[in-house]
Amino acid sequence: MKIPVNNFSSQLIKIEHALTKELPGPVAHSRMAPAHRDRLINDSKGPEFARKSSVLILLFPDESGEINTAFIKRVEYDGVHSGQIAFPGGKSEETDTDLIDTALREAEEEVGIKRDSIRIIGKLSNLFVPPSNYIICPVVAKTHIKPDFIPDNFEVAEIFTVPLKHFLNPDYYGDGEILYKNGQSVKVPGYYYEKYFIWGATAMILSELMDIFEVTNELAEK
Repeated sequence: MKIPVNNFSSQLIKIEHALTKELPGPVAHSRMAPAHRDRLINDSKGPEFARKSSVLILLFPDESGEINTAFIKRVEYDGVHSGQIAFPGGKSEETDTDLIDTALREAEEEVGIKRDSIRIIGKLSNLFVPPSNYIICPVVAKTHIKPDFIPDNFEVAEIFTVPLKHFLNPDYYGDGEILYKNGQSVKVPGYYYEKYFIWGATAMILSELMDIFEVTNELAEK
């Protein structure tokens, strides 16, 4: 019997199961890695000296039952990730019990997601980000109701949600041009959604998530 692709619960069960298996990790990351990433890694002290952080990838249904996730656009500030698209998250604090706790705390602070309204279903591969010297732990969670997002205006300029199926369309990923504050223009791979271009660490994390989603989506359609 064919399972409807918009059956949120059925697909989430498959995604949760896939997160317990071997992850695509660096292979998926490399597809969305900027060409200068290797140079940045070589110029860094290395991931063993990086600070710990985590982000929350929240999966929830839209009106049609399709799996969506939420992104933020960071405010403009004097830092390497100014104005970029990201998942809610941030650095680990001493008061956090672990990196899952970090992701939950940051998501509540940045976009108003209450930790008791969602359930953690797994984690993706850690990712080293040389420009900011962080190791990111992507934490995946689910909820069966779309949250009422509340942005922290000090850190978050915008919140937007996207159906994961959007990123399966090859028309919506490829190279884009970014402009650094010093005026330098660089081409990097990434994903497009409406006026947004998702690149860098967020695109690399999203690439791994999409590898898992694509397989589970194909299984759902059989």
